[in-house]
Amino acid sequence: MEKTKIVYYAFPFHIDMLERTIYQLKRASNYSNTESYLCLDIVLDISDNNFDWDTCKLPKQYFIDKFLNLEKYCDFCLEVNFQYNSGFISSGEHQRKILEENNGEYNLIWLDPDIYFPVEIFYILENTIPIIEKETSTYMITPQIAKWWDSSWDVISNKEYINSTIKFDDINVFELETKCDVENINIIKNYNHKFAGGWFNFHSKDLTKLMKLPESIGIFHHIDLFQQEKFKILNQKDYNIPQYILENCIVLEDRKYYHENEYLTKYTPLKKNGSGYSQDPNIIFQNVQNELKKLMDEG
Repeated sequence: MEKTKIVYYAFPFHIDMLERTIYQLKRASNYSNTESYLCLDIVLDISDNNFDWDTCKLPKQYFIDKFLNLEKYCDFCLEVNFQYNSGFISSGEHQRKILEENNGEYNLIWLDPDIYFPVEIFYILENTIPIIEKETSTYMITPQIAKWWDSSWDVISNKEYINSTIKFDDINVFELETKCDVENINIIKNYNHKFAGGWFNFHSKDLTKLMKLPESIGIFHHIDLFQQEKFKILNQKDYNIPQYILENCIVLEDRKYYHENEYLTKYTPLKKNGSGYSQDPNIIFQNVQNELKKLMDEG
């Protein structure tokens, strides 16, 4: 497998989730040869632009120390880049910079702090990618999710959970590991792309060359929507950009435990008007529509 970069953006209140992610990645490295290809690009946003540290109940240095300590555990990687107080003001700005700098050197994986994933995921990717690349070099790979808001997500949802009455907020993500059977991973080819940005989506290095973000769509809202619809338009223009869905390899946001019990936001709250998150999502959505129309109208 060629060089693959995980792109991860964390606020101070995500520090415990980052710790869990690193340990889960380290466990995953036992099933594959991650030292030969896996790269981490992780940003901890502790900027004064986003946090009023004089009023926070935990000091900035507490998060810096823990962040740097976690870097020591990343000996399972080929490259590691930990940055704090980088000047970025959102995960979208981080992604934009990564895409501008990457000219096909890396496959890219977006990963959010609250995502729980099976430890076999790299083993599955290592065995899936050679099959896919016989067909195309511009592709993305999406694990299944358990279930989500409405039926539009069923295309990437696991049948067991679609047919269950359980709500997605009540799913125990730690049970998902028992659902991952590496002997029964099916690859579903899909051109009606559906995904959310940080759910361990894998983008091939050649596809990343087509993923540059226009300035007008900002740095947070609707970035994944823009990419999703852009791929569909490019497919209409004789590109070949399929989405391959990994059936029975399931990831999910940890809403049952993390979102219900997360406590650090009380001690390190974001400034109300401090970041790109204050951008009007309705205006950004209209800008996304305009950019997609421009792409559609191009010869």
